[in-house]
Amino acid sequence: MWNYFYIFNYICCINAVTYNTFHGVPATAEEIVKFQERKNAHICLSNFEPCDENEWSRVDGSCDNLEHPTLGMYNTPMSRMLPAYYSDGFEPRKTKSGKDFDLARQYRLSLLKVGEGINEELTTAVSYFMVFVTADIGSAHDVANYILSLTNCCQPEGLSNPMCTPNYVPENDYLHRFTGITCLNMTRPLSFQSSGCVAADTVPEKINLTTTNFDLSTVYSHAAGSINQIRAFEGGRLKVEVVEDGIFPSDANANTTCFLKEAAETGCSRNVPNGLLGTNMHVVWFWRFHNLIADTLAKLNPCWDDETLFNTARDINVAYFVQILYYEFYAIILGRDNLIKEGIIGCDNGFRDLYDTEVHPGLYNEFGYAARWFHGTQDARQRMYDKNDNFIDTLAVVNYSLRSQNLAFNKTMEGLAHGIYMQAAAAFDDTVHPDLADLGLGGFQRSFDILTADLSKGRYFGFAPYSQYRDLCTDYTIKHEKFEDLNYLMSASKIEELQILYEHLEDVELMAGIWSENLMEGAWVPPTVYCLTMNQLKRSVASNRHWYERPNRPHAFTKAQLYEIRKASLAGLLCAVGDGISEIQPQAFLRIGPGNYKVSCKYIPRLDLTAWKDRSC
Repeated sequence: MWNYFYIFNYICCINAVTYNTFHGVPATAEEIVKFQERKNAHICLSNFEPCDENEWSRVDGSCDNLEHPTLGMYNTPMSRMLPAYYSDGFEPRKTKSGKDFDLARQYRLSLLKVGEGINEELTTAVSYFMVFVTADIGSAHDVANYILSLTNCCQPEGLSNPMCTPNYVPENDYLHRFTGITCLNMTRPLSFQSSGCVAADTVPEKINLTTTNFDLSTVYSHAAGSINQIRAFEGGRLKVEVVEDGIFPSDANANTTCFLKEAAETGCSRNVPNGLLGTNMHVVWFWRFHNLIADTLAKLNPCWDDETLFNTARDINVAYFVQILYYEFYAIILGRDNLIKEGIIGCDNGFRDLYDTEVHPGLYNEFGYAARWFHGTQDARQRMYDKNDNFIDTLAVVNYSLRSQNLAFNKTMEGLAHGIYMQAAAAFDDTVHPDLADLGLGGFQRSFDILTADLSKGRYFGFAPYSQYRDLCTDYTIKHEKFEDLNYLMSASKIEELQILYEHLEDVELMAGIWSENLMEGAWVPPTVYCLTMNQLKRSVASNRHWYERPNRPHAFTKAQLYEIRKASLAGLLCAVGDGISEIQPQAFLRIGPGNYKVSCKYIPRLDLTAWKDRSC
């Protein structure tokens, strides 16, 4: 027993508590010993200070629900809107007639066209922001696994690895029958079961390696200890480095400048953005914005200490981001009237308190999966412009995956900052850019089809059939039992294509059904993407006791402060911390045109931090 007591105090600070991350209950001394011996305690256990109902929100997501303090934390299980569907051994489900599904690439080739198109109303800022949003609330560690760790699943040595689930290429493939490539690398998603935290004979549940609230966890990290590595501990600021006159995130270690090295090789992803291009850019901007806020607060309130400045700046930064997310981005993508009708946003500038202790913080697996539909809306070639709107160059977006250091040089960030609001988004239809269909990982793998991987992952995630999600999304008022029941969702030609690929309607996979749907009236997404996204947005508002619109949350905004947050916009963010931006259209997610022409940044509403002036200083 004393051995257990010693180990418990070794891994925990004196006042901390240790929880079983999967079950969300205090860990026993025996469990602590077991996971320490198995060297998986960093996944299976969560260690944090006891909750304080009056504290600031935590970077690790703990204590969002005081009765269930691990819910919403990083390293916790995702949840499901519908029960999992697997065959024996938790392998992908079979068809209704008991057969294996055909190759995922074959379905993708049939349902999506390869080509280029443009959206007449939206800018490429939409796809980049969506990437950033998805990374903030859900982790893509399964992608990192087959990019950086298990890269040999198509090689003989990988065939016996149970974590390898490669996608094989059809013999008649339109491209690879000429290239000789017969296999595309992919791995099984990491789960609590595969990590040894839970018995292997239970339903696999994915691990979410980030917090489940919209809280800029890609900026502030997701672990309580990690935030200390990026804080300057002076003036409430985050650490930065200057490269070619540009300000970038930094770990500020001696003799180490992460942007000057290959981030994937040096491990700089620990403290600087190092993911997809959309994530990289927005982390840089919100990192800078935090310091801009902190510097201004320090001038306004000279009596505030570093801790107060940091937490207040973080609180404002997160609120600014969420205001953009709900009231600008999703108001465009899902329809403002729809969001108001669903109760997700308000129709005035006042406070809103929808917090419900019975709604538990967490991420629906289906939300992250539905967000993959946006892969088809991405233009994989980004044009760059200088501050005078002169065209500079076009870069291949896939070449910037896990290459964050490239942003710091040759005015790349400046060119991108201007390009994302100047260039039209790709068409929101069944067309996918060639780079995403065949070069999705840039230099990391010879060929990779992002959309094929999306469909294939749905099988290993164990999602229910598409028809059951349609039943759910219509609140079971419409039954989807035969293909003809889809007439209100998609064209006759799409239904015919699904009938060719799938013998029965209940065989149709979730992503295949989503790809086939028409866009929803009054929104820029298919109906099922709308439904799955709305469910998550409602949960995120109701489950977060630190939600910025609440008048009685800890450290709540005043009415004047909330009014300032309401000014938030992507245009305002870019004017404040974008590179060389002096003019921009007020709605940066929408293309320049009538009612949305470029104006001087001085006419874009700015955050007035005098609302946070402490009169006692």
